[in-house]
Amino acid sequence: MILEKVVIAIAIFVSYFLQTSVDFFALGSIKPDFLLMLTVYFALYRGSFSALWVGFFGGLLQDVNLGGYTNLIRQDLQYYIGTSALAKTIVGFIAGKVARDINKEATSLIVIVVFVACFVKGVIMFFTVAIFHSSAHASALITIVLPEALFTAVLSIVWFRVLKWAFPTVEKSTMGPQGIIRRLGQ
Repeated sequence: MILEKVVIAIAIFVSYFLQTSVDFFALGSIKPDFLLMLTVYFALYRGSFSALWVGFFGGLLQDVNLGGYTNLIRQDLQYYIGTSALAKTIVGFIAGKVARDINKEATSLIVIVVFVACFVKGVIMFFTVAIFHSSAHASALITIVLPEALFTAVLSIVWFRVLKWAFPTVEKSTMGPQGIIRRLGQ
């Protein structure tokens, strides 16, 4: 139990490192969201509650350590602590609820789920910034959010294989007494 939480914390830090420090994965100014892919992975294979916590801590780490976001329109640094944590928490929870109804072995469905999750995360962050800071521009949805969602979705094919190796896909529904009863009933 404790070892699993340590491995999850390491996965959050590795995802954060890949997202913020390694420019190998960048296409111009667009970088994939490895923390969101980790959150969606946990939503698909571990359930909404696990994804909620992974999304919250990953997003909070991103918010605190980045210190702020560069506004591409005004070319200045702005501080929005909590926007990634809120967006990834909401997306992780919703993706976990939706994950019950999809085939987790179909790569195309996983790519679609990651794309939608990344786009929804961007929209939530956009509206959070617009509501509380009033410096969001609608052009960011097309120039930043959409390309990031596409790039993250394509890269999720490879990243999910790495995550499946690191975290064996034992679904939440098969663990515990209810899962054992369901297995025996089948």
